Amino acid sequence: MALVNVMEKIVYDKLEEMLKTENCCKCERCLEDMEAIALNKLPARYVSTRNGELFSKLNATVRQSAVDINIAVSNAIACVSSKPSHE
Repeated sequence: MALVNVMEKIVYDKLEEMLKTENCCKCERCLEDMEAIALNKLPARYVSTRNGELFSKLNATVRQSAVDINIAVSNAIACVSSKPSHE
């Protein structure tokens, strides 16, 4: 198994959930921009094994409060929505 940042999956899932109620562009480029902005505001959680991934994912959600993740994703959505990087 290669190195994996489990925070990516957590942010991706939260972004997917929050975008269900947002009226904004959801093209691949905007989604990637939103994910990158949110991930840059949160600490990375790298693991190299499946057991490590599960443990880290659990730890990340407990130690990194849901509020911080919600704020990072919400701010990323607002940022990209106000200035999408495409025409």
